[in-house]
Amino acid sequence: MTLTCTLCKLEFNNEDQFGQHLEGKRHKKIESIKEERENSAKRSLFVSGLKKDTFIKQLEDHFIKFGKINKIVTDNEKNSYAIIEFEEQRSVDLALDCQEHIVNGKKMKISRREMKKFVSKISSGHEKKKELMNSLREEAVALNTLMGKCGSFDEQIDKLVEYFKLSDQDAELRHEVKNKLVNIFSQFWSKEEFSVEIFGSSFTNLACKGSDMDLSILFKQYKIDNQLRQLKQPKVVAKQIKNGKNDSTDSNMESEEIEEEVDLEDENEEEEHSLKEDVKKFFNDKKYEDFLKFDLEHQIKILSRVIQRFYYDIKSLKTITNTRCPVVRFHNDKINTNCDLSLNNFLACENSRLLKLYLELEPSLKNTIFVLRYWFRQKNLYSTNKFNSYTIMWMLIFYLQTKRIVNLPKVEDLAKITNKVNEIHGWNCAFEDDISKIKPAFMPNSSVLTTQNDLLKGFFEFYSQFSFEKEIILTRNANTVSLEKKTQLSKVSQFVNIQDPFDLSHNLTVNIPKSILERFKFECKGSSELLQYGHEPKRSANKGWGMILLTTKKSLPVNNNHKDLVEKSFINLKIEDPKKIPDNISLRKAIDFVMFLLTECLLFQKLDQDTIQEKPKKRTRILNQICDKVDSLGLNCSPKRLRTGHGSQDPNRPAQTYVCVIDESLNNNCEVEFEPDEAKTLASYYLSVVKNTWQGRRAVKRDLIKTVTGLNDLEIERITSEKLFENSKDKPVNFKIQFSFSEEFLNENNGKNLSNLNIKFDLLNGEDQTKRQEELINFTSL
Repeated sequence: MTLTCTLCKLEFNNEDQFGQHLEGKRHKKIESIKEERENSAKRSLFVSGLKKDTFIKQLEDHFIKFGKINKIVTDNEKNSYAIIEFEEQRSVDLALDCQEHIVNGKKMKISRREMKKFVSKISSGHEKKKELMNSLREEAVALNTLMGKCGSFDEQIDKLVEYFKLSDQDAELRHEVKNKLVNIFSQFWSKEEFSVEIFGSSFTNLACKGSDMDLSILFKQYKIDNQLRQLKQPKVVAKQIKNGKNDSTDSNMESEEIEEEVDLEDENEEEEHSLKEDVKKFFNDKKYEDFLKFDLEHQIKILSRVIQRFYYDIKSLKTITNTRCPVVRFHNDKINTNCDLSLNNFLACENSRLLKLYLELEPSLKNTIFVLRYWFRQKNLYSTNKFNSYTIMWMLIFYLQTKRIVNLPKVEDLAKITNKVNEIHGWNCAFEDDISKIKPAFMPNSSVLTTQNDLLKGFFEFYSQFSFEKEIILTRNANTVSLEKKTQLSKVSQFVNIQDPFDLSHNLTVNIPKSILERFKFECKGSSELLQYGHEPKRSANKGWGMILLTTKKSLPVNNNHKDLVEKSFINLKIEDPKKIPDNISLRKAIDFVMFLLTECLLFQKLDQDTIQEKPKKRTRILNQICDKVDSLGLNCSPKRLRTGHGSQDPNRPAQTYVCVIDESLNNNCEVEFEPDEAKTLASYYLSVVKNTWQGRRAVKRDLIKTVTGLNDLEIERITSEKLFENSKDKPVNFKIQFSFSEEFLNENNGKNLSNLNIKFDLLNGEDQTKRQEELINFTSL
């Protein structure tokens, strides 16, 4: 039975999960927001028939006589209507009783505000994701139809670029948005004080139809003050991001941006008062020179008020403040795209100038970028907490420079040959941009870039084999450095690390989780196998070929089956160097400790071996070899079954309560050798998860830590499990845990120098428990 939360638009498989969701912070927060919106609507008036030049102050002066006003929101597009929210509902009744309302010389119509159907950001996010997937599917069908008619691989790429790129007219319209903003802001500052610059894909001519437009308002005084004070971003010791998480999760849920309507309805009273004072200074006292003295968040919100008041051709005006670079976001209907306006984003503008220079030095890279960006998107590798256009561009440049496919100069070399000085936040952002000086120095011979086929083949092959888990990519000097070495990166991930060429503390890929990296390398390998050096894909009249096959071939299954689930459960446990400990005590302690965690802390229950139905299998030569190695570790066991003896005085043996079985299913019951990478099973333990002790675990543990002191970590985990155990009603899930050795175990000094213990979970229940099995695997692996 599937249970649905209509408020959050989420589905749950059982009542326990549903109940925990209803008690969760996110659901309760959405409930409170809904209730607050409903109360706000009851205290609000809808005012229509405004003159276009009506100001909020005029509305406030008129309606204040009916009661204290919380806020006033006006129509961003035509300024034809407004919403007046009072502190008390009776103020609405008083205003409605008044027969005539005249503001700015025009009679207005007023009515009670109607509450629109409440849609939470979570549920709207799900709907947007569905819409996006449908549009991507339709887009792929249309594009594949066009590419299927092409006669060659290069022609397909040209067709793809033509399909996505902006027309000259669209590009011109984007510049009109920039000019409009310049005219608006010039009412407050002289054009010598500031400039509005386009950056990102709209500047490098890599923008697609409908893609966001990035702009920044740059104040010259800010840069001067910045250089004088030599403000440098703090060089902190790189922090290891465990499990690839940095305020994000390795899941399908993307990190949320805090979007605020410009009416600031969610701000607390103190913050709202502070902002109102800043706005008053800005608009009423004409103290525009004080703008840069306000904190960054207030600066962004003041800019949003300016745009709201003077830019009529926009809608959906928001401020987004919890990102690395806060922005004002609005939608421009004329170009049908979202525009993000940031403040003093000098670094991003310099990055865009640099990338545009590389595209001018090697124009054919433009087509490659369009292809790669489409490939990443079709493989579901392109979005928040995944790869973005900027990162993909630097990955391509790094590949070309590393393999010396084309003589693209390094950023470091461009900085050495320039006489310019350009320091931003303490980082050297100067580089030579005069092509007439660059080409003689670094590109004396005009060489033709390899074919698109070979370039893509090389890119996919290179990154399918790249050791992301060991190396940091340094884009400034086109080099790599070991992950263990200290760099200027402020945050280091265990999975993907690519350093920005200017801001050396910025890790472009710090939020990419392990699952995305694994999928990327897997997809790279598959795409590399579809292409061949020197041989372009041949045209096929009756099936997909070339770019169609490259971007639509499904390398990974949509739904994980039981086998995939088991493969996900493979863990490699690094234990203390056994060379320092006699008789491999560390190995036995590691096994014993894992079992202690599962049974004593998580309350998984042991199963009697007699209840497990396994067919007797023939002993093999390899099995005998493993049994000999087990005996050499001091675990004295029979080849078929191992039980620790009652009354044993050896403290290093696994606990007595466990059933340990030597797995005789090795080699599929054959007398052949193992494959080189196949693990050798040492022992198996059968356990049963009687109650769900992972759903809602984090919240219970957090409350426990707040209320109880003096407990160690293991005691906290055990008590948390006991609390969850009391309320769970789930059916048992049985599984087998296997401890095994890698191939080196049988070859190194009679197996006594093992430093890695492989652990694998093998689920025993039927398909009806697939969902719970997957939850169990994910939780136990963590």
